[in-house]
Amino acid sequence: MGEPAPLRSAVLGALVVVGALAATAARLRPPPPQRGPVAAGEFSSERGFQELEGLLRAAGDGVPHPVATPASRRVRERVVSRLRQVGLRPEVQESLACGRYRLCAPVANVAVRVPGRGPGLAVLVASHYDSVPAGPGAADDGSGVAIALELARALVASPAERDVVLLVDEGEEIGLAGAESFLGTPLAREVGAVVNLEARGTEGPSLLFETSGSSAFVAERFARSARAPLASSLFAAAYRLLPNDTDLTVLRALGTPGANLAFIGGASRYHTPLDDAAHLDRASLEHQGRNALALVRALAASDLEHAPQGEAVFFDLLGLAVVRFPSHWALPLALLALALALAGCAVAVGRGRATSGAVALGSAALPLAALGAAVLGLLAAGAPGLSAIRRPWVAHPGPLLGALFLSGACGASLPPLLLGERAGPWGLRLGVALGLSAGAVAVAAALPGASYLLLVPALVAGALALAGALFPPSLGPADAAVSLSGSLVLLPAAWLLYPAMGLAAGPLVASAAALAALPLAPVLGRLSRRARLALLLGPALLAALAAISERVLPLADLSNPEHLILYFHEDADSGRARVLAYSDLGRLPEPLRRAAAFSPSARAPFGWAAQRPSFQADLPDPGLPAPALEDLSVASEGGRLRVSARLRSRRGASEVQVALPPGVEVEAFSFDGVQVPWPEGRVVRWFGNWSVFRRLGLAREGTEVRMLLASKGPVDLEIGDQSSGLPREAAAVAAARPPGAVTAQEGDVTLVTRTVRLPAR
Repeated sequence: MGEPAPLRSAVLGALVVVGALAATAARLRPPPPQRGPVAAGEFSSERGFQELEGLLRAAGDGVPHPVATPASRRVRERVVSRLRQVGLRPEVQESLACGRYRLCAPVANVAVRVPGRGPGLAVLVASHYDSVPAGPGAADDGSGVAIALELARALVASPAERDVVLLVDEGEEIGLAGAESFLGTPLAREVGAVVNLEARGTEGPSLLFETSGSSAFVAERFARSARAPLASSLFAAAYRLLPNDTDLTVLRALGTPGANLAFIGGASRYHTPLDDAAHLDRASLEHQGRNALALVRALAASDLEHAPQGEAVFFDLLGLAVVRFPSHWALPLALLALALALAGCAVAVGRGRATSGAVALGSAALPLAALGAAVLGLLAAGAPGLSAIRRPWVAHPGPLLGALFLSGACGASLPPLLLGERAGPWGLRLGVALGLSAGAVAVAAALPGASYLLLVPALVAGALALAGALFPPSLGPADAAVSLSGSLVLLPAAWLLYPAMGLAAGPLVASAAALAALPLAPVLGRLSRRARLALLLGPALLAALAAISERVLPLADLSNPEHLILYFHEDADSGRARVLAYSDLGRLPEPLRRAAAFSPSARAPFGWAAQRPSFQADLPDPGLPAPALEDLSVASEGGRLRVSARLRSRRGASEVQVALPPGVEVEAFSFDGVQVPWPEGRVVRWFGNWSVFRRLGLAREGTEVRMLLASKGPVDLEIGDQSSGLPREAAAVAAARPPGAVTAQEGDVTLVTRTVRLPAR
């Protein structure tokens, strides 16, 4: 049988890719909440949402509840009360804990054991009840706490096979301090598996985005139990490369199987006042809650004392099923795909279907398509004045996503246009198979968890290329089949990249879309040159129009606000007072410029705040009392300075800090006898290589500070105290903040600093 008409094959292939993209968009959303009564032993989003509303009311409607605050205490009391009401006996574990961001605070974790039907190691469900100072934390992580409370009720009504321990910790937002504290408790030694509940946004489907311990074991249990399971070893592999942490980062130290569940849509509301109940999607709450309960029951029914070991490559097929295989199979399977492609080349060249030169030329198709799409994706995502780091997400991403996927179509159109006549259909077909399989080998060797993205289409392409060389099948449908296999794994990954990474994902989204459509190159190459040129220029024009539309639309709006944080800073040494304004859009709204004489450009306000360039305006000095370093003792020990003192806020601020400049090596540092852990390199870089130590939840008597410095002195250190809110002089400026702009992260704060010189010894 000969090949069908080129136009018919091209239309068939295009329908396959477009249909796969439509199915991806439809399936990668949380299922609608259940209607009607829900059994006592099942998860109910209605009951879960009521728990969330109770937590937010306890804090004080819309009031943030950061670590070691009265609002945090009220939320904790609500958690304890609700657990007692279902017949459990929670305990509050208090300690002074230090997180990996060099922040220390008194934390109070709530832990409770829910009895199961039998003995053995317990399943731990972790969430955190503290929010950032800027927002009420309805999603992050009020949703996780509400789910935990609903799980407690369901597990009391219908016990799991073994005990379940609920950990509702405090201090996650300051560097996972609560989880660090839990590791030192006797209860931690009784844990055999972990499920962590998180949110990095207010909507979207629940994803299994990270595993610990045996990923093969976790993926198998999740696949068998979850409703609409969305999971990928790609997420876990990529997450390890990103500068992000959750409590599971710390709980990995338990050495048990672990799963991290989160939803990540609506990330522009993350850590802002809009992380509230009104913006939380109940479908996201239900998807996460039902999957969490199902996974907990599945883990509890497992032999956790002898859990199988091993890593897996796994991915879902549009939430319908999860495909998985041992990760050590990835490289052999990729080599098999390469062998099939090479065999197809040998047979095809031997039978005169293609020349070796045509195959070599066709091998350029994959890098050409991927690189071309990446360049166009970079241009499409490069909104003027927008930082992919400080402002990763736009208010209206529809046109942007359209531009990125159309950029992928342009990339896939380049090989048939530039190589089609010289390589011919068989040169392109075999070249694409070789490119996919060679790429699969490289990815399998470097990052096995991501290998399936190329491995699946590579195996199909290699097998069909060999079959097509040996037999005379209808090759247009065969090329469409290869494209379908690639679309089912590449397009869902591309769809989730933007909510996960924002603008920085633009080139990756476009490249993934291009590779999904690339197997159609042989049939597209048979079209007329005019038709092939139209296949490039048409999507390019549409992508340009979509990108222009994105630039016309506002970058932020009332529902996806601009992050505009105000700081009041008083330098006690010079008497200078100023208001600082940081915008994630890198601009200062006109109402604020009218409210104070701000500098025309933003710059780092402190040596240790290089990542927060701010506009600055001088204000009258209100004469706030400076922090005090009392009972200072400096001793020399073999070229080192051993320093002890009491750091106190004379104005009653709840936070103090010590900052040492680059070049001063800090060998040890403690607050009230608790050693501050050494941070990761990215934390050091974030503070411009300054060593910044912060103590929250400060009592009026202050905190004891001890440090060992690898220096003979003198050393100038900067001390400061910080409190939420602004003095009257700066509050008037904050009142000019326009609609669509909100504070974020630590919120609007007042900071008073002074410099203390440690003498040489």
